Amino acid sequence: MDIVFLALAVAAGLLLARPQALVATVVAWAACVVLVGWGPAGNSNVHTTSLGFWVPWAVVGLIGLAISAGIATYRQRRRRPSGSTAA
Repeated sequence: MDIVFLALAVAAGLLLARPQALVATVVAWAACVVLVGWGPAGNSNVHTTSLGFWVPWAVVGLIGLAISAGIATYRQRRRRPSGSTAA
């Protein structure tokens, strides 16, 4: 599910403006966490009450947010004309 989440984060960064990309990334993260912890991708060996579940998912969530925001910001800056001083 980590790969699915990161692919969705990249897609959000490529297709959406930064605020929408960040929201879409958080929604994708939450959906992946739910699928792994309680849904059809769940596993009886997964214990959602332990830090061993939440810390790795928090790290992956932060990486996904950074990727999504970075791609969206890069796209926004490339679209701006080269002589522009507008923020």
